[in-house]
Amino acid sequence: MNMILKGLCGLWLAGLFCVSPVKADPKSAEPPHEDSGFFILPDGVDALNMRLTLIREAKRSLDVQYYIWHQDKSGRLILSALLDAAERGVKVRLLLDDMNLAKDRDLFRDLDRHPQVEIRLFNPLKYDGKGLSKIARTVELMVDFKDKNRRMHNKMLLADESMAVMGGRNIGDEYFDLAVDKSFRDLDIYTEGPISRKLTATFESYWKNENSVPFFQEDIKVAESSAHAKEWTNLRHDLGLDRSQNPGDFLAQSKKPSALLDIQKQLIWAPADSLADSPEIFNGDAEGVEDQLKDWPEPQKSLLIESAYFIPTHALLKQFQGFLSRSVHIEVLTNSLQSNDVLMAHAGYMGKREDILKMGIVLFEWRHDLNKSSGGKSANPYGSQAGLHSKAFVIDEEYVFIGSVNLDGRSIHLNTESGLMVHSRDLAAHVTDYIKDGMNPKTSWAISLACPKSPCAEDEKIVLWKGQKDGREVIYEDEPEEGFWLRTTAKFLSHMPFKSVL
Repeated sequence: MNMILKGLCGLWLAGLFCVSPVKADPKSAEPPHEDSGFFILPDGVDALNMRLTLIREAKRSLDVQYYIWHQDKSGRLILSALLDAAERGVKVRLLLDDMNLAKDRDLFRDLDRHPQVEIRLFNPLKYDGKGLSKIARTVELMVDFKDKNRRMHNKMLLADESMAVMGGRNIGDEYFDLAVDKSFRDLDIYTEGPISRKLTATFESYWKNENSVPFFQEDIKVAESSAHAKEWTNLRHDLGLDRSQNPGDFLAQSKKPSALLDIQKQLIWAPADSLADSPEIFNGDAEGVEDQLKDWPEPQKSLLIESAYFIPTHALLKQFQGFLSRSVHIEVLTNSLQSNDVLMAHAGYMGKREDILKMGIVLFEWRHDLNKSSGGKSANPYGSQAGLHSKAFVIDEEYVFIGSVNLDGRSIHLNTESGLMVHSRDLAAHVTDYIKDGMNPKTSWAISLACPKSPCAEDEKIVLWKGQKDGREVIYEDEPEEGFWLRTTAKFLSHMPFKSVL
């Protein structure tokens, strides 16, 4: 019977969640055996401060894995902190996906010369994207679409194999509420405890994978490092990463205590698991996040989702329909056309939006023109526009997932992903509050189907956007506050036949 149940479980969410017959009691306060500690980071400045704190506290190692790393204020600040750590003897390993690195390869190649720093590129392209090679890089992506579009979307900073920050944020000012023109609403989670063992093992599996390519061969690396060790201060100055770099006034806005001991006193302790695609999925069949989620619960009462890109596959829609038939309440917060930073992703979602609404799923679309970008906590000091970038869901007000996984074909079929699944009503309450705050009528549009006339047939219903503006309820019959040409382009693209890889 158990084998039959497990087989049935594999059908849920195209393998993204499943039933477990055993439920552990969530805990808080003092850590029981094998429970880990958690602390959510919805605020961008807090999330940056947490990363800098872990880097400062590291004594032995820093293992860092990211999809995007911009050379802006926050990107250079974190690099400078990593070099400070390296110069006090901490071993720094940095694994970066090559898709968005392009012209910054030279900087990271220079950083790789430090004797305590090693940098690898995941699934690198042949061309670096500088000058005319930018065209060659684009052609390479088009010609070798299947392999070169499979990217490492994981995001993690792990200190001393014992403390980590994971979640949706890449490294860049827009993820930490520091960008002048835009910022992202996003969500990270700090963790420590036994779960760190699995985080360490996962990083090692990526680091040693054949798709992780070093800048230098080992023998050349030693020679390069030795040659430049005495000149490192000058080289660091030339790179604009002087030791004098400091967080500046913007970190004074952080609402979370900067001392790690103070943070540790506020941890929620609970059973959890670290989930990650095996890097071997690029080379054939291997275990992915969808397989690991089979040991976690299928919703019985409610499913609350926040996903930057929400383009459910046919199998996922079928599973949602099954939940709805059992009276499971499903609510989803995703981007609007105005807030979405990827037009193709919104087009893919548009093509399925009416079907999603007809099923009975409650939809909300995040608004762009806000003064808050981090879950309603602190105002963005630089910009006023905010897109949604979080990836989280809550099952039955009891189980929480926070990570890099969007509910779209790209996350399921192309990219590697990672995240944490935690069994804790306390943590679930915090994440529920975060998502629900984003769904309120001042921050999002409530989406519905309505008849333009009465009576009307089902296929005559139109999509409505309802929210509040300047203290008044407003209703739109088309994508709110966007121009004719962008709406028309998105509608045209929504009919294109490539939603499975968006």
